[in-house]
Amino acid sequence: MVGTRRLGALGTRLAVAFVAVAVVAIATVAVVTLFVQRADVAQLAATSQRRTTAAMTSALENAYRARGGWAGSDLQPAVVLAGAVGAEVELEGSDGAVLLRAGPVGLLSSSAAVRRTQSLVVGSRRVGLLHLAFPAGGLSPADERFRSELGTGVAGGAVLAVLVAWVMAVVITRVLVRPIRRLTAAAHAVEAGHKDLASLGASGPGELGELSRSFETMVASLERAERLRHAMVADVAHELRTPIAVLQGELEALVDGVNDPNPGTLSSLHEEVLRLGRMVEDLQTLASAEAAGLSLERHPVDLATVAAGAADALAGRFAAKAIDFTRELAPAVVWADPHRIHQVISNLLTNAAKFAPSQGSVRLLVRTEERSAVIEVSDSGPGVAPDEEQKIFERFFRGRAGRDKGGTGIGLSVVKELVVAHGGEVSLRSKPGSGACIVIRLPLATGCEVRS
Repeated sequence: MVGTRRLGALGTRLAVAFVAVAVVAIATVAVVTLFVQRADVAQLAATSQRRTTAAMTSALENAYRARGGWAGSDLQPAVVLAGAVGAEVELEGSDGAVLLRAGPVGLLSSSAAVRRTQSLVVGSRRVGLLHLAFPAGGLSPADERFRSELGTGVAGGAVLAVLVAWVMAVVITRVLVRPIRRLTAAAHAVEAGHKDLASLGASGPGELGELSRSFETMVASLERAERLRHAMVADVAHELRTPIAVLQGELEALVDGVNDPNPGTLSSLHEEVLRLGRMVEDLQTLASAEAAGLSLERHPVDLATVAAGAADALAGRFAAKAIDFTRELAPAVVWADPHRIHQVISNLLTNAAKFAPSQGSVRLLVRTEERSAVIEVSDSGPGVAPDEEQKIFERFFRGRAGRDKGGTGIGLSVVKELVVAHGGEVSLRSKPGSGACIVIRLPLATGCEVRS
């Protein structure tokens, strides 16, 4: 069919499906129309036959009365009425003699004709019999022409409707298929590694437009993930380069006998090994945090108790930088994995200690707010730039303030993954130059006994 070559396989199937539905609907309407028309015409024909019979009976009885018998009676009105409906008429006198026969010859003897017989009564005496035979189906030639023309009109209209349905199906299908083709081409481009795509122009109707927008979002996410991966590889390579170079140089010096394995040299080597170990541990922590929702060992825990433990473990780090570390810990019971929550608070405190200046301040707060338990960790560091606030929880992201602080930039992404796995949310409040505050909200557990 015309237009299918440009529609493709899916488009052709859609167009054919549309046309098939239209054909079924049109055929149903046509059949119902013809059926109703046939019933109406048949009913009309039966009514016409009864009226014609009554009119001819009246005309013949009046003719008999006018002459006092059949001799010299005017029978022409009966002939005209019979001719008008295409019926054969026969008038039989009281003695059985045929007085009149007119109309199409043979209808009275045809088994297919519709026959009617009516007694003619003048006064109280029967003066004759009227025999009528109407055409097969009881329709006059005019009625037959009307029915034929109606059937032809319905059939022609059905054919025209199918053609219009096909044209509309092709047009509509092209509109539907166009965004799908663009999505397919874009998917092939992404598969080939070309993710820097222009906007797909999400102009498809309804769900197709939503699909286009979702695809654009997915491509943008892929691009962002790719950039983060490249950045992560560069950051890890940079972080690994220094300890590996130090280890290589020191070990070569030991092997060549240039340096002696004294405590200072061994301590330096040990420090570099620890640095490598921390980096590997950070990467492993991120991987486990992404799967934490599948491995959480939850039970009721008091956040104040967990936070106190994490704060005690890191108190020495704050003291080494003369940081004023304050705690405000109110009981707040949540349904959580205490080890993972300890990890979250430790990451936040470590991050705060890294950015807080010497003799600065860090504040740890645990409180309840309506149906949520809230953890806040704030510091007096440089804060986060407004253009970096949306990226601060992304993996391997290190803002301008953190580029000279070391680390791999995954601590806060681990925090976010673990908090989300617990059904909570994490947010940032920051003002450049006035520090930052990380806020975590977790659902409170009610009616639960806290484990020690």
